[in-house]
Amino acid sequence: MSGRTFTLAIAAAGALAAPLWAANAQKAQPAPAPLRTIAEAIAQRSGDREVTIAGRASVSSGKLQSSAFDVAVEDTTGGIRIFSRNPQSDVHEGDSVVATGAIKSYRGNLELVLSSLHIVDAPRRLIVPLELAINPSILERHSGRLVRVHGRVAGMGRSEGGQWLRLRDASSMSHGTVTVWVPANHGSPIDLAVVGASDSMTVTGVVTTYQDNADDPIVWQIVPREAADVAISAEPGGFPNSLLWIALAIAVAVGGALSISRMNARRQLAGLRETEARYRQLLALVPDAVIVHARGIVLFTNPAATELLGLPAEEALVGKPVADFVHPDSRAAFAEVSDDRAMVATDRAPRVRAQMLGANGSVVDVEVASSPCVYHDRPAMVLLARDITAQLRYERDLHALALVDELTGLQNRRAFTLFAEQELARARRHGRTPVLVFADLDGLKQINDKHGHAAGDQAIRMVANALRSIFRETDIVARWSGDEFVAMLVDGSEESALPIRARLDAAIAAQASPALPYIVTASVGASPLDPALPLRDAMERADAELYSQKKRGRRSKIRVTPVAVDAVE
Repeated sequence: MSGRTFTLAIAAAGALAAPLWAANAQKAQPAPAPLRTIAEAIAQRSGDREVTIAGRASVSSGKLQSSAFDVAVEDTTGGIRIFSRNPQSDVHEGDSVVATGAIKSYRGNLELVLSSLHIVDAPRRLIVPLELAINPSILERHSGRLVRVHGRVAGMGRSEGGQWLRLRDASSMSHGTVTVWVPANHGSPIDLAVVGASDSMTVTGVVTTYQDNADDPIVWQIVPREAADVAISAEPGGFPNSLLWIALAIAVAVGGALSISRMNARRQLAGLRETEARYRQLLALVPDAVIVHARGIVLFTNPAATELLGLPAEEALVGKPVADFVHPDSRAAFAEVSDDRAMVATDRAPRVRAQMLGANGSVVDVEVASSPCVYHDRPAMVLLARDITAQLRYERDLHALALVDELTGLQNRRAFTLFAEQELARARRHGRTPVLVFADLDGLKQINDKHGHAAGDQAIRMVANALRSIFRETDIVARWSGDEFVAMLVDGSEESALPIRARLDAAIAAQASPALPYIVTASVGASPLDPALPLRDAMERADAELYSQKKRGRRSKIRVTPVAVDAVE
Protein backbone atom coordinates (compact mmCIF):
# COMPACT_ATOMS: atom_id res chain seq x y z
CA MET A 1 0.00 0.00 0.00
CA SER A 2 2.99 2.30 -0.72
CA GLY A 3 3.97 2.40 2.93
CA ARG A 4 1.05 4.57 4.03
CA THR A 5 -1.08 3.93 7.15
CA PHE A 6 -4.86 4.04 6.83
CA THR A 7 -7.36 4.74 9.61
CA LEU A 8 -11.04 4.34 10.28
CA ALA A 9 -11.12 7.76 11.94
CA ILE A 10 -11.36 9.52 8.63
CA ALA A 11 -14.68 7.76 7.92
CA ALA A 12 -16.16 9.54 10.94
CA ALA A 13 -15.48 12.94 9.37
CA GLY A 14 -18.75 13.02 7.42
CA ALA A 15 -18.87 16.78 7.49
CA LEU A 16 -15.46 16.88 5.78
CA ALA A 17 -15.51 14.36 2.96
CA ALA A 18 -17.68 11.40 3.94
CA PRO A 19 -18.47 10.24 0.40
CA LEU A 20 -14.76 10.15 -0.44
CA TRP A 21 -13.59 8.23 2.60
CA ALA A 22 -16.51 5.84 3.18
CA ALA A 23 -15.22 3.41 0.58
CA ASN A 24 -12.06 2.86 2.64
CA ALA A 25 -13.75 2.32 6.01
CA GLN A 26 -13.52 -1.47 5.75
CA LYS A 27 -9.72 -1.42 5.47
CA ALA A 28 -8.92 1.15 8.16
CA GLN A 29 -8.02 1.01 11.86
CA PRO A 30 -9.67 3.05 14.67
CA ALA A 31 -8.23 6.50 15.33
CA PRO A 32 -6.33 7.01 18.60
CA ALA A 33 -8.55 9.88 19.75
CA PRO A 34 -12.05 11.23 19.04
CA LEU A 35 -12.14 12.97 15.69
CA ARG A 36 -12.87 16.70 15.72
CA THR A 37 -13.30 19.31 13.06
CA ILE A 38 -10.49 21.85 12.82
CA ALA A 39 -12.73 24.60 14.22
CA GLU A 40 -13.67 22.42 17.22
CA ALA A 41 -10.06 21.44 17.84
CA ILE A 42 -8.95 25.08 17.86
CA ALA A 43 -11.83 26.17 20.10
CA GLN A 44 -11.18 23.34 22.60
CA ARG A 45 -7.38 23.53 22.68
CA SER A 46 -5.88 23.34 26.16
CA GLY A 47 -2.20 23.10 27.04
CA ASP A 48 -0.61 19.87 25.91
CA ARG A 49 -3.88 17.99 25.46
CA GLU A 50 -3.84 16.21 22.11
CA VAL A 51 -6.64 16.34 19.56
CA THR A 52 -7.25 14.47 16.31
CA ILE A 53 -8.35 16.30 13.16
CA ALA A 54 -9.04 15.22 9.60
CA GLY A 55 -8.97 17.11 6.32
CA ARG A 56 -7.31 17.64 2.97
CA ALA A 57 -3.69 18.75 2.62
CA SER A 58 -3.51 22.01 0.71
CA VAL A 59 0.32 22.11 0.68
CA SER A 60 2.72 19.24 -0.02
CA SER A 61 5.35 18.38 2.59
CA GLY A 62 8.77 19.89 1.98
CA LYS A 63 7.44 23.14 0.49
CA LEU A 64 6.75 25.51 3.40
CA GLN A 65 10.01 24.54 5.13
CA SER A 66 13.05 22.64 3.92
CA SER A 67 14.24 21.68 7.42
CA ALA A 68 10.98 20.49 9.00
CA PHE A 69 7.71 18.72 8.23
CA ASP A 70 5.21 21.57 7.75
CA VAL A 71 1.98 21.23 5.75
CA ALA A 72 -1.39 22.99 5.73
CA VAL A 73 -4.63 21.05 6.19
CA GLU A 74 -8.19 22.31 5.86
CA ASP A 75 -11.75 21.03 6.11
CA THR A 76 -15.14 22.68 5.72
CA THR A 77 -14.77 24.45 9.08
CA GLY A 78 -11.26 25.92 8.90
CA GLY A 79 -7.59 25.35 8.33
CA ILE A 80 -4.38 24.86 10.33
CA ARG A 81 -0.69 24.13 9.73
CA ILE A 82 0.66 20.88 11.19
CA PHE A 83 4.30 20.86 12.23
CA SER A 84 6.95 18.34 13.29
CA ARG A 85 10.74 18.32 13.55
CA ASN A 86 10.80 14.57 12.99
CA PRO A 87 10.51 13.05 9.51
CA GLN A 88 6.91 12.29 8.55
CA SER A 89 5.06 10.82 5.59
CA ASP A 90 5.41 12.34 2.15
CA VAL A 91 2.15 14.31 1.96
CA HIS A 92 0.93 15.63 -1.38
CA GLU A 93 -1.62 18.34 -2.10
CA GLY A 94 -5.10 16.88 -2.07
CA ASP A 95 -4.23 13.93 0.21
CA SER A 96 -6.77 12.99 2.91
CA VAL A 97 -4.97 13.03 6.27
CA VAL A 98 -5.73 12.37 9.94
CA ALA A 99 -3.36 14.17 12.31
CA THR A 100 -3.00 13.93 16.09
CA GLY A 101 -1.14 16.41 18.26
CA ALA A 102 -1.36 19.40 20.58
CA ILE A 103 -2.38 22.79 19.21
CA LYS A 104 0.24 25.37 20.17
CA SER A 105 0.77 29.07 19.50
CA TYR A 106 4.13 30.00 18.01
CA ARG A 107 4.76 33.73 17.52
CA GLY A 108 1.06 34.43 17.32
CA ASN A 109 0.21 31.63 14.89
CA LEU A 110 -1.67 28.46 15.84
CA GLU A 111 -0.24 25.15 14.64
CA LEU A 112 -0.77 21.49 15.49
CA VAL A 113 2.49 20.04 16.82
CA LEU A 114 2.31 16.55 15.35
CA SER A 115 2.63 13.29 17.28
CA SER A 116 1.14 10.97 14.62
CA LEU A 117 -0.06 11.24 11.05
CA HIS A 118 -2.17 8.91 8.89
CA ILE A 119 -2.70 9.29 5.16
CA VAL A 120 -5.99 7.79 4.03
CA ASP A 121 -6.13 5.63 0.94
CA ALA A 122 -8.39 7.90 -1.09
CA PRO A 123 -8.13 9.75 -4.40
CA ARG A 124 -6.49 13.15 -4.20
CA ARG A 125 -8.73 16.13 -4.64
CA LEU A 126 -7.71 19.54 -5.94
CA ILE A 127 -7.85 22.24 -3.26
CA VAL A 128 -9.24 25.39 -4.89
CA PRO A 129 -7.91 28.57 -3.22
CA LEU A 130 -10.50 30.92 -1.73
CA GLU A 131 -10.62 34.29 -3.50
CA LEU A 132 -10.38 36.90 -0.72
CA ALA A 133 -10.08 40.67 -0.50
CA ILE A 134 -7.11 42.10 1.39
CA ASN A 135 -8.93 42.81 4.63
CA PRO A 136 -7.65 41.66 8.07
CA SER A 137 -11.18 41.01 9.35
CA ILE A 138 -11.76 38.67 6.38
CA LEU A 139 -8.35 36.98 6.57
CA GLU A 140 -8.92 36.29 10.28
CA ARG A 141 -11.84 33.99 9.45
CA HIS A 142 -9.68 31.91 7.11
CA SER A 143 -6.44 31.40 9.08
CA GLY A 144 -4.56 28.27 7.95
CA ARG A 145 -6.42 28.01 4.65
CA LEU A 146 -5.20 28.24 1.08
CA VAL A 147 -6.36 31.58 -0.37
CA ARG A 148 -5.70 33.86 -3.33
CA VAL A 149 -5.54 37.67 -3.09
CA HIS A 150 -4.98 40.45 -5.60
CA GLY A 151 -3.22 43.70 -4.76
CA ARG A 152 -0.51 46.22 -5.49
CA VAL A 153 2.99 46.15 -3.94
CA ALA A 154 3.24 48.79 -1.21
CA GLY A 155 6.71 47.85 0.09
CA MET A 156 9.26 45.06 0.02
CA GLY A 157 12.60 44.00 1.41
CA ARG A 158 14.72 41.31 3.06
CA SER A 159 15.39 40.48 6.68
CA GLU A 160 17.66 37.96 8.35
CA GLY A 161 14.76 35.50 8.40
CA GLY A 162 13.67 35.76 4.76
CA GLN A 163 12.02 37.93 2.09
CA TRP A 164 8.81 39.94 2.38
CA LEU A 165 6.60 42.25 0.43
CA ARG A 166 3.47 44.12 1.47
CA LEU A 167 0.34 44.05 -0.68
CA ARG A 168 -2.39 46.68 -0.55
CA ASP A 169 -5.86 46.26 -2.02
CA ALA A 170 -5.68 47.72 -5.53
CA SER A 171 -9.21 49.14 -5.51
CA SER A 172 -9.32 50.81 -2.09
CA MET A 173 -6.89 52.20 0.47
CA SER A 174 -9.20 51.39 3.42
CA HIS A 175 -8.97 47.58 3.45
CA GLY A 176 -5.48 47.38 4.97
CA THR A 177 -2.51 45.31 3.87
CA VAL A 178 -1.20 41.76 3.99
CA THR A 179 2.44 40.59 4.05
CA VAL A 180 3.70 38.00 1.59
CA TRP A 181 6.42 36.10 3.51
CA VAL A 182 9.05 33.68 2.15
CA PRO A 183 11.23 32.38 5.03
CA ALA A 184 14.92 31.71 4.46
CA ASN A 185 14.37 27.95 4.90
CA HIS A 186 11.44 27.79 2.47
CA GLY A 187 11.37 24.52 0.57
CA SER A 188 10.77 26.00 -2.90
CA PRO A 189 12.93 28.54 -4.79
CA ILE A 190 10.89 31.75 -4.58
CA ASP A 191 12.67 35.03 -5.30
CA LEU A 192 10.62 38.14 -4.51
CA ALA A 193 13.43 40.32 -5.90
CA VAL A 194 11.90 39.97 -9.37
CA VAL A 195 8.92 42.02 -8.17
CA GLY A 196 9.00 45.79 -8.63
CA ALA A 197 7.50 48.57 -6.54
CA SER A 198 3.84 49.28 -7.35
CA ASP A 199 3.46 46.05 -9.38
CA SER A 200 0.01 44.52 -9.48
CA MET A 201 0.15 40.96 -8.19
CA THR A 202 -1.88 37.83 -7.59
CA VAL A 203 -0.61 35.72 -4.69
CA THR A 204 -1.75 32.25 -3.62
CA GLY A 205 -0.71 30.82 -0.26
CA VAL A 206 -1.55 29.80 3.30
CA VAL A 207 -2.91 32.45 5.68
CA THR A 208 -0.79 32.78 8.85
CA THR A 209 -0.18 35.39 11.54
CA TYR A 210 2.98 36.72 13.13
CA GLN A 211 3.46 38.39 16.51
CA ASP A 212 6.97 38.78 17.86
CA ASN A 213 5.89 39.85 21.38
CA ALA A 214 2.57 39.69 23.19
CA ASP A 215 2.15 43.49 23.05
CA ASP A 216 3.01 43.75 19.33
CA PRO A 217 0.25 44.09 16.72
CA ILE A 218 -0.72 40.98 14.76
CA VAL A 219 0.70 40.87 11.23
CA TRP A 220 -1.34 38.92 8.69
CA GLN A 221 0.83 36.91 6.31
CA ILE A 222 0.42 34.75 3.24
CA VAL A 223 3.10 32.09 2.71
CA PRO A 224 3.18 30.94 -0.96
CA ARG A 225 3.86 27.28 -1.78
CA GLU A 226 6.07 27.79 -4.85
CA ALA A 227 7.19 30.38 -7.40
CA ALA A 228 4.05 29.91 -9.50
CA ASP A 229 1.99 31.22 -6.56
CA VAL A 230 3.48 34.71 -6.98
CA ALA A 231 2.24 36.11 -10.30
CA ILE A 232 2.92 39.64 -11.54
CA SER A 233 -0.16 41.08 -13.21
CA ALA A 234 1.48 44.20 -14.62
CA GLU A 235 4.88 45.83 -14.19
CA PRO A 236 6.97 48.45 -15.98
CA GLY A 237 10.09 47.39 -17.88
CA GLY A 238 11.26 43.83 -17.31
CA PHE A 239 11.77 41.16 -19.92
CA PRO A 240 12.33 42.55 -23.44
CA ASN A 241 8.78 42.36 -24.83
CA SER A 242 9.82 43.92 -28.15
CA LEU A 243 11.20 40.54 -29.20
CA LEU A 244 7.79 38.95 -28.66
CA TRP A 245 6.39 40.91 -31.57
CA ILE A 246 9.01 39.89 -34.15
CA ALA A 247 7.02 36.88 -35.32
CA LEU A 248 3.84 38.98 -35.27
CA ALA A 249 5.52 41.59 -37.46
CA ILE A 250 6.23 38.90 -40.03
CA ALA A 251 2.58 37.87 -39.91
CA VAL A 252 1.46 41.50 -40.36
CA ALA A 253 3.69 41.82 -43.36
CA VAL A 254 2.24 38.63 -44.86
CA GLY A 255 -1.31 39.79 -44.09
CA GLY A 256 -0.66 43.14 -45.73
CA ALA A 257 0.55 41.43 -48.89
CA LEU A 258 -2.84 39.74 -49.31
CA SER A 259 -4.50 43.14 -49.86
CA ILE A 260 -2.11 44.20 -52.60
CA SER A 261 -3.46 44.08 -56.11
CA ARG A 262 -2.54 41.09 -58.22
CA MET A 263 -0.66 43.40 -60.58
CA ASN A 264 1.94 44.21 -57.90
CA ALA A 265 1.92 40.79 -56.22
CA ARG A 266 5.26 39.63 -57.63
CA ARG A 267 7.05 42.81 -56.61
CA GLN A 268 5.46 42.79 -53.15
CA LEU A 269 6.28 39.12 -52.68
CA ALA A 270 9.93 39.87 -53.36
CA GLY A 271 9.75 42.69 -50.82
CA LEU A 272 8.20 40.36 -48.22
CA ARG A 273 10.95 37.80 -48.77
CA GLU A 274 13.51 40.53 -48.26
CA THR A 275 11.71 41.66 -45.08
CA GLU A 276 11.56 38.12 -43.74
CA ALA A 277 15.26 37.68 -44.47
CA ARG A 278 15.99 40.85 -42.50
CA TYR A 279 13.92 39.57 -39.56
CA ARG A 280 15.80 36.30 -39.65
CA GLN A 281 19.08 38.22 -39.63
CA LEU A 282 17.82 40.22 -36.65
CA LEU A 283 16.80 37.05 -34.81
CA ALA A 284 20.24 35.58 -35.52
CA LEU A 285 21.78 38.52 -33.60
CA VAL A 286 19.41 38.27 -30.61
CA PRO A 287 21.32 36.82 -27.60
CA ASP A 288 18.17 35.17 -26.19
CA ALA A 289 16.87 31.85 -27.47
CA VAL A 290 13.78 32.32 -29.68
CA ILE A 291 11.63 29.22 -30.27
CA VAL A 292 8.37 29.28 -32.28
CA HIS A 293 6.19 26.22 -31.68
CA ALA A 294 2.67 24.99 -32.32
CA ARG A 295 0.95 22.11 -30.53
CA GLY A 296 4.19 21.43 -28.70
CA ILE A 297 6.31 20.97 -31.87
CA VAL A 298 9.16 23.37 -32.71
CA LEU A 299 8.61 25.22 -36.01
CA PHE A 300 11.44 27.77 -35.96
CA THR A 301 14.41 28.68 -33.82
CA ASN A 302 17.37 31.03 -33.89
CA PRO A 303 21.10 30.24 -33.46
CA ALA A 304 21.04 31.35 -29.80
CA ALA A 305 18.58 28.53 -29.02
CA THR A 306 20.84 25.85 -30.52
CA GLU A 307 23.81 27.30 -28.64
CA LEU A 308 21.85 27.34 -25.38
CA LEU A 309 20.86 23.68 -25.77
CA GLY A 310 24.20 22.52 -27.17
CA LEU A 311 22.83 21.46 -30.58
CA PRO A 312 24.88 21.50 -33.78
CA ALA A 313 22.34 23.42 -35.92
CA GLU A 314 18.83 24.83 -35.94
CA GLU A 315 17.56 21.83 -37.90
CA ALA A 316 18.37 19.61 -34.92
CA LEU A 317 15.67 21.39 -32.92
CA VAL A 318 12.99 22.01 -35.56
CA GLY A 319 10.34 19.28 -35.61
CA LYS A 320 11.15 18.08 -32.09
CA PRO A 321 8.71 18.33 -29.14
CA VAL A 322 9.44 21.28 -26.88
CA ALA A 323 8.94 18.95 -23.90
CA ASP A 324 12.11 17.04 -24.87
CA PHE A 325 14.15 20.10 -23.82
CA VAL A 326 12.24 20.98 -20.63
CA HIS A 327 13.38 19.71 -17.23
CA PRO A 328 10.64 17.56 -15.61
CA ASP A 329 10.50 19.87 -12.59
CA SER A 330 9.86 22.89 -14.85
CA ARG A 331 7.06 21.55 -17.05
CA ALA A 332 4.42 23.31 -14.96
CA ALA A 333 6.30 26.60 -15.33
CA PHE A 334 6.51 26.20 -19.12
CA ALA A 335 2.81 25.34 -19.26
CA GLU A 336 2.09 28.54 -17.34
CA VAL A 337 3.99 30.85 -19.68
CA SER A 338 2.63 29.04 -22.75
CA ASP A 339 -0.99 29.65 -21.71
CA ASP A 340 -2.13 32.53 -23.95
CA ARG A 341 -4.99 33.22 -21.54
CA ALA A 342 -2.46 34.45 -18.98
CA MET A 343 -1.27 37.16 -21.36
CA VAL A 344 -4.80 38.18 -22.30
CA ALA A 345 -5.69 38.51 -18.61
CA THR A 346 -2.58 40.51 -17.68
CA ASP A 347 -1.94 42.35 -20.96
CA ARG A 348 1.68 41.20 -20.92
CA ALA A 349 3.70 37.99 -21.20
CA PRO A 350 4.28 36.21 -17.87
CA ARG A 351 7.88 35.35 -17.12
CA VAL A 352 9.24 32.66 -14.82
CA ARG A 353 12.52 31.02 -13.88
CA ALA A 354 12.84 27.42 -14.98
CA GLN A 355 15.30 24.81 -16.22
CA MET A 356 15.89 23.36 -19.70
CA LEU A 357 17.77 20.25 -20.75
CA GLY A 358 20.70 20.40 -23.18
CA ALA A 359 21.49 17.83 -25.85
CA ASN A 360 23.89 16.01 -23.51
CA GLY A 361 21.44 16.02 -20.59
CA SER A 362 22.97 19.08 -18.91
CA VAL A 363 20.64 21.39 -16.96
CA VAL A 364 20.46 25.06 -18.00
CA ASP A 365 18.88 27.69 -15.73
CA VAL A 366 16.73 30.06 -17.80
CA GLU A 367 14.16 32.83 -17.51
CA VAL A 368 11.35 32.25 -20.00
CA ALA A 369 8.49 34.27 -21.44
CA SER A 370 5.98 33.37 -24.14
CA SER A 371 3.37 35.03 -26.33
CA PRO A 372 0.90 33.93 -29.04
CA CYS A 373 1.77 34.71 -32.66
CA VAL A 374 0.97 33.65 -36.25
CA TYR A 375 3.62 31.69 -38.11
CA HIS A 376 3.00 30.89 -41.80
CA ASP A 377 -0.72 31.51 -41.35
CA ARG A 378 -0.90 29.14 -38.38
CA PRO A 379 -1.55 30.02 -34.70
CA ALA A 380 1.63 29.45 -32.76
CA MET A 381 3.55 30.52 -29.68
CA VAL A 382 6.89 32.32 -29.57
CA LEU A 383 9.03 31.40 -26.58
CA LEU A 384 11.99 33.45 -25.33
CA ALA A 385 14.57 31.84 -23.03
CA ARG A 386 17.45 33.71 -21.42
CA ASP A 387 20.41 31.91 -19.84
CA ILE A 388 20.63 33.08 -16.19
CA THR A 389 23.32 30.64 -15.01
CA ALA A 390 25.82 33.45 -14.36
CA GLN A 391 23.15 35.58 -12.70
CA LEU A 392 22.19 32.79 -10.29
CA ARG A 393 25.86 32.17 -9.49
CA TYR A 394 26.28 35.89 -8.79
CA GLU A 395 23.19 35.87 -6.54
CA ARG A 396 24.54 32.87 -4.62
CA ASP A 397 27.91 34.57 -4.24
CA LEU A 398 26.23 37.72 -2.93
CA HIS A 399 24.26 35.63 -0.46
CA ALA A 400 27.44 33.92 0.73
CA LEU A 401 29.27 37.25 1.07
CA ALA A 402 26.43 38.57 3.21
CA LEU A 403 26.86 35.71 5.71
CA VAL A 404 30.64 35.03 5.73
CA ASP A 405 33.39 37.00 7.46
CA GLU A 406 35.94 37.92 4.79
CA LEU A 407 39.05 37.73 6.99
CA THR A 408 38.44 34.40 8.76
CA GLY A 409 35.96 32.53 6.58
CA LEU A 410 33.74 31.98 9.63
CA GLN A 411 30.13 33.07 9.70
CA ASN A 412 29.67 36.74 10.44
CA ARG A 413 27.46 38.42 13.01
CA ARG A 414 24.46 38.51 10.67
CA ALA A 415 24.72 34.78 9.90
CA PHE A 416 25.14 33.85 13.57
CA THR A 417 22.04 35.82 14.52
CA LEU A 418 20.03 34.21 11.73
CA PHE A 419 21.02 30.60 12.47
CA ALA A 420 21.10 31.01 16.25
CA GLU A 421 17.50 32.32 16.17
CA GLN A 422 16.44 29.13 14.40
CA GLU A 423 18.34 26.87 16.80
CA LEU A 424 16.97 28.72 19.83
CA ALA A 425 13.44 28.19 18.50
CA ARG A 426 14.16 24.45 18.10
CA ALA A 427 15.57 24.32 21.63
CA ARG A 428 12.42 26.04 22.90
CA ARG A 429 10.26 23.39 21.21
CA HIS A 430 12.27 20.39 22.43
CA GLY A 431 13.13 21.62 25.92
CA ARG A 432 16.89 21.90 25.33
CA THR A 433 19.26 24.55 26.68
CA PRO A 434 22.01 25.54 24.21
CA VAL A 435 25.35 26.79 25.52
CA LEU A 436 26.98 30.04 24.42
CA VAL A 437 30.79 30.17 24.22
CA PHE A 438 32.69 33.46 23.96
CA ALA A 439 36.37 33.62 22.96
CA ASP A 440 38.35 36.88 23.03
CA LEU A 441 41.73 37.57 21.46
CA ASP A 442 43.37 39.75 24.10
CA GLY A 443 46.03 42.32 23.32
CA LEU A 444 45.10 42.79 19.67
CA LYS A 445 45.87 46.52 19.83
CA GLN A 446 49.34 45.88 21.20
CA ILE A 447 50.04 43.36 18.43
CA ASN A 448 48.86 45.84 15.80
CA ASP A 449 50.87 48.72 17.30
CA LYS A 450 54.10 46.75 17.71
CA HIS A 451 54.04 44.34 14.77
CA GLY A 452 51.57 45.84 12.29
CA HIS A 453 48.00 45.11 11.28
CA ALA A 454 49.06 42.15 9.16
CA ALA A 455 50.30 40.46 12.34
CA GLY A 456 47.00 41.30 14.05
CA ASP A 457 45.08 39.73 11.17
CA GLN A 458 47.27 36.64 11.44
CA ALA A 459 46.47 36.34 15.16
CA ILE A 460 42.74 36.66 14.45
CA ARG A 461 42.95 33.94 11.80
CA MET A 462 44.85 31.67 14.21
CA VAL A 463 42.03 31.85 16.77
CA ALA A 464 39.38 31.43 14.03
CA ASN A 465 41.08 28.33 12.60
CA ALA A 466 41.48 26.89 16.08
CA LEU A 467 37.79 27.41 16.86
CA ARG A 468 36.77 25.87 13.54
CA SER A 469 38.82 22.75 14.31
CA ILE A 470 37.43 22.08 17.80
CA PHE A 471 33.70 22.55 17.22
CA ARG A 472 31.30 20.16 15.48
CA GLU A 473 29.64 20.87 12.16
CA THR A 474 26.28 21.15 13.93
CA ASP A 475 27.57 23.99 16.15
CA ILE A 476 27.42 27.62 15.03
CA VAL A 477 30.79 29.43 15.08
CA ALA A 478 31.17 33.10 14.08
CA ARG A 479 33.39 36.14 14.36
CA TRP A 480 31.30 38.52 16.45
CA SER A 481 33.47 41.66 16.23
CA GLY A 482 37.10 42.66 15.71
CA ASP A 483 38.69 40.44 18.38
CA GLU A 484 35.62 38.57 19.65
CA PHE A 485 34.30 35.18 18.60
CA VAL A 486 31.12 33.43 19.58
CA ALA A 487 29.84 29.86 19.25
CA MET A 488 26.58 28.10 20.10
CA LEU A 489 26.69 24.47 21.19
CA VAL A 490 23.37 23.15 19.96
CA ASP A 491 23.47 19.98 22.08
CA GLY A 492 25.63 20.52 25.12
CA SER A 493 25.91 21.78 28.67
CA GLU A 494 28.08 24.25 30.57
CA GLU A 495 30.07 21.31 31.95
CA SER A 496 30.61 19.83 28.49
CA ALA A 497 32.01 23.20 27.37
CA LEU A 498 34.80 23.12 29.97
CA PRO A 499 37.22 21.01 27.85
CA ILE A 500 36.93 23.61 25.09
CA ARG A 501 39.37 25.82 26.97
CA ALA A 502 42.12 23.19 26.87
CA ARG A 503 41.28 22.14 23.31
CA LEU A 504 41.45 25.73 22.09
CA ASP A 505 44.78 26.13 23.86
CA ALA A 506 46.21 23.13 22.02
CA ALA A 507 44.67 24.10 18.69
CA ILE A 508 46.21 27.59 18.76
CA ALA A 509 49.54 26.21 19.92
CA ALA A 510 49.55 23.78 17.00
CA GLN A 511 49.50 26.73 14.61
CA ALA A 512 52.15 28.79 16.38
CA SER A 513 55.64 28.95 14.94
CA PRO A 514 58.78 29.19 17.09
CA ALA A 515 59.67 32.32 15.15
CA LEU A 516 56.39 34.05 16.02
CA PRO A 517 57.44 37.40 17.57
CA TYR A 518 54.37 37.80 19.80
CA ILE A 519 52.25 35.84 22.23
CA VAL A 520 48.59 35.04 21.50
CA THR A 521 46.34 35.40 24.53
CA ALA A 522 42.79 34.04 24.47
CA SER A 523 39.97 34.20 27.01
CA VAL A 524 37.16 31.64 26.94
CA GLY A 525 33.89 31.50 28.81
CA ALA A 526 30.69 29.47 28.54
CA SER A 527 27.17 30.11 29.78
CA PRO A 528 23.78 28.50 29.07
CA LEU A 529 21.30 30.36 26.86
CA ASP A 530 17.77 30.76 28.22
CA PRO A 531 15.56 29.45 25.36
CA ALA A 532 12.53 31.25 26.81
CA LEU A 533 14.09 34.63 25.94
CA PRO A 534 14.60 36.25 22.53
CA LEU A 535 18.14 35.71 21.24
CA ARG A 536 19.33 39.24 22.01
CA ASP A 537 18.11 39.10 25.62
CA ALA A 538 19.44 35.56 26.08
CA MET A 539 22.90 36.58 24.82
CA GLU A 540 22.95 39.70 27.02
CA ARG A 541 22.11 37.57 30.06
CA ALA A 542 24.77 34.99 29.12
CA ASP A 543 27.36 37.75 28.57
CA ALA A 544 26.51 39.30 31.92
CA GLU A 545 27.01 35.91 33.59
CA LEU A 546 30.38 35.51 31.85
CA TYR A 547 31.42 39.00 32.98
CA SER A 548 30.46 38.08 36.53
CA GLN A 549 32.49 34.88 36.27
CA LYS A 550 35.46 36.86 34.99
CA LYS A 551 35.29 39.23 37.95
CA ARG A 552 35.19 36.24 40.31
CA GLY A 553 38.17 34.72 38.49
CA ARG A 554 36.27 31.79 37.00
CA ARG A 555 36.78 32.77 33.38
CA SER A 556 39.96 31.17 32.06
CA LYS A 557 42.61 33.13 30.26
CA ILE A 558 44.68 30.94 27.99
CA ARG A 559 48.15 32.23 27.30
CA VAL A 560 49.59 30.49 24.27
CA THR A 561 53.33 30.69 23.80
CA PRO A 562 55.02 29.71 20.53
CA VAL A 563 55.76 26.00 20.36
CA ALA A 564 56.72 23.66 17.59
CA VAL A 565 53.82 21.91 15.89
CA ASP A 566 55.17 18.44 16.66
CA ALA A 567 55.22 19.32 20.38
CA VAL A 568 51.43 19.13 20.55
CA GLU A 569 49.98 15.67 20.91
